[in-house]
Amino acid sequence: MNPLTSRACHVVALVVAIALNAAVARAAEKVIATFNPAQGYSSRSGLTIDAEGNLYGIINGGGINNCGSVFELTPGQNGTWTESIIFSFKGCQFPAPIPGGTMVLDKEGNLYGSGQSGTGSSGAIFELKKSSSGAWSEGIIHTFTTSEGSPNGDLTWDDSGNLYGTTSLDSTGFNGEVFELTPQSNSSWKETILFTFPAPDGAGIPCAGVTFDGSGNLYGPTYFGIGGESTYGAIYELSPQSSGPWKFTLIHNFTASDGGSPYSRLVFDSNGNLYGTGLYTDNNPLFGEVFELIPGSDGTWTEKTIHTFASGRDGANPVGAPVIDASGNLYGATTSGGIGCNASLCGVVYKLSPQSGGTWKETIVHPFESAGDGSQPGAGLLLDSSGNLYGTTSHGGSRYGYGTVYEITP
Repeated sequence: MNPLTSRACHVVALVVAIALNAAVARAAEKVIATFNPAQGYSSRSGLTIDAEGNLYGIINGGGINNCGSVFELTPGQNGTWTESIIFSFKGCQFPAPIPGGTMVLDKEGNLYGSGQSGTGSSGAIFELKKSSSGAWSEGIIHTFTTSEGSPNGDLTWDDSGNLYGTTSLDSTGFNGEVFELTPQSNSSWKETILFTFPAPDGAGIPCAGVTFDGSGNLYGPTYFGIGGESTYGAIYELSPQSSGPWKFTLIHNFTASDGGSPYSRLVFDSNGNLYGTGLYTDNNPLFGEVFELIPGSDGTWTEKTIHTFASGRDGANPVGAPVIDASGNLYGATTSGGIGCNASLCGVVYKLSPQSGGTWKETIVHPFESAGDGSQPGAGLLLDSSGNLYGTTSHGGSRYGYGTVYEITP
């Protein structure tokens, strides 16, 4: 049986902290925004940044309509930031979905995201447009029927302005899909289903968005691996064909020996290697791992676990895709663990640095040890062009405890 008893993709494992010698290099971390009851609570979504350096994110619950909201952070002088709630969701159901995942920006500065909604729908893709007066308005560009499953959060653009994403549904004969949304001349969007799960070998339930390589192929993780249920997950490639559905290739099937349960979007480095995070490892099933997939000249891929979170002390339950700096270092966050923390508190920001001989060194960039600087990062990190890291916490904050937005400077 799969060691994760929940069949949802976003599984939060319990951890028990034990001693481990982990390198800790405290970077300059500061809270640049805290959430309050009027704004909402528990941001579990990543951030996106526009050309002017403004940050955008989602507060997943609460707010004036108790259905979540979208915020903007505008940088000012002397490292200050001004926070604004630019849109509040209402209804908590179709056509105003409960938001999730990380939003993406188009070339005009409009925001796009996904959400799950209520009766008559499993979710929708929304668009937020900014008017000349500065007000933001919401539109629904696509609605998923209950038979299509729920969208998995993160979306991906191609160079032509088309959006890509995935849905999940655990049912007999259908586990979700990979879709493309293409803008039309009448301002509508056309959906094309690129692939329907389960795959012929049983791999199914895509549980994160997709990532493009330089040749136009898509990559993503599934919760089920070869054989379907009671497996450890897999990584797939979808290649465009001249007509019809895209070609599915399983590039790695996780087993008990190499960990598994991937659930975050993947990221490429400059050499074409893929990286991702998983919640399960055979030796330490409660803490998680970061893995690398290395392409071979014959089209095969070799999986390598580059870091196992061996105890609560160096973090547990990695969230979101890692980000990569110009030197090839990986950065990420864990939703729990850390020095002196338990299963439901704290979390860390970690750095993985490549070493000679193919090994990697972990450094704790910032441990969340107090309520003041936040607790439980709920998503991956944003790395800006100056090397600053940004993220959100779902709890903590010096005044209300509804979560924070933090900045870590090199």
